[in-house]
Amino acid sequence: MKQSYFDIIVVGAGMFGSAAAKYLRKNGANVALIGPDEPISQQIASSQQSFGAYYDQARITRRLGWDEVWAATDSRSLNRFRDIEAESGIPFFYEKGSLVLMAKTIANRTQSILRQCEANLIPVKTMTAKSIEDHWPCLKVPKLSGGVEGLFEDRMAGYLNPRKLVSAQISLFESTGGILLRCSVKKVKKDKSSDLWQLHISEDGKSNEIYAKKILIAAGAFINHNALLPNGYHLALHAFTEPNLLFEVEQENLESFKKMPTTITVDPEDTGNENMSIYLLPPIEYPDGKWYARIGPGMQPIVEELHTLEKMRQWYIEQKITKQQRDFLMKMQQMLMPTLKPVSIREACCIIEKTPSHHPYIGPLNEDSSLNVVVGGNGHGARGSDEIGRLAANVILENTWDFPIVQSHFAPILQTDQINKKKMQCKPPFGLC
Repeated sequence: MKQSYFDIIVVGAGMFGSAAAKYLRKNGANVALIGPDEPISQQIASSQQSFGAYYDQARITRRLGWDEVWAATDSRSLNRFRDIEAESGIPFFYEKGSLVLMAKTIANRTQSILRQCEANLIPVKTMTAKSIEDHWPCLKVPKLSGGVEGLFEDRMAGYLNPRKLVSAQISLFESTGGILLRCSVKKVKKDKSSDLWQLHISEDGKSNEIYAKKILIAAGAFINHNALLPNGYHLALHAFTEPNLLFEVEQENLESFKKMPTTITVDPEDTGNENMSIYLLPPIEYPDGKWYARIGPGMQPIVEELHTLEKMRQWYIEQKITKQQRDFLMKMQQMLMPTLKPVSIREACCIIEKTPSHHPYIGPLNEDSSLNVVVGGNGHGARGSDEIGRLAANVILENTWDFPIVQSHFAPILQTDQINKKKMQCKPPFGLC
């Protein structure tokens, strides 16, 4: 390795880390971005387990919602996506439209969303169950409590390819002189004699040390593991299974199903696994050349919490969901797309990390402003990642905070005995993921 010292090292080359590294370089910092190379198959090797969080081909994008934090991060990021594509030459954003199916029993939330959209000049069309099924015959509207009101956003909404988004961010980072290190970090500690951060890394089977004035840790659900944080520090962060089923669509009906928008159902009933909150992506072409529609759940009991590194590692590597999860997702497919006769069905596993605030952590762990974290996608990480990365870069550079929500709201929360006793509250209506 030619260079062993940097102004700032970003640990984690995913959606948050790659965006933050890009903005740090734009501000002139000497930056290294660390992360393993992308695996060549879905069967993720243990040394590359961190890729499970964004290895799939699509994440839903839209601007409407009932949360002001995510509304701001998502809108700001989405407004820059076309520029990122143009500058990097890597397309990743597909405007297919986004449909949210709201139960009429929570009309107050629906009206709040519509007011927010009007204030932010986000065009949204309201639709009845009949008009939805007339417009998209392949989509069957579920019987939510009190009936259904559809909110359709046709501009700046659809889905993005998270792998290509990361590639675009890294391309822009490297094009301005940023150093990408395809390796893993084994330990992080402060070298008292030099007052620098020392990172022990493993690259091509060889161990090495690199140093930096400041570090930003963007390691997703794995941030509490693998000695990435100083001794005694543990973030209040909950990791949950994110089970998905991919339904291969037959070629003769592909064009009809491709016309469907990305779809979210918001069911407010606290009925456990009978709750019908799900997300649905229309058929998307995967690396194997086949087209798959994808369904995932809200936070029903089938979404299990993962408490140990070994459980997380097994979930990623095995790519095998439980029978209960499969049965639920199969039922949702038959309800929402009853005319689909899948050629094949694949299982897919990733992890969603939740914070007690349901918003990301951005900033230092303690009074030492040289060690910062950015973590906590809470199901919104992909579409809000560019803005979240920009905010993290500004914090570590000590730039002016220029976001509508106060900076203290994003302060990392450390795990304590008191916090540890509290179970993560995940009750419907679930957020618009």
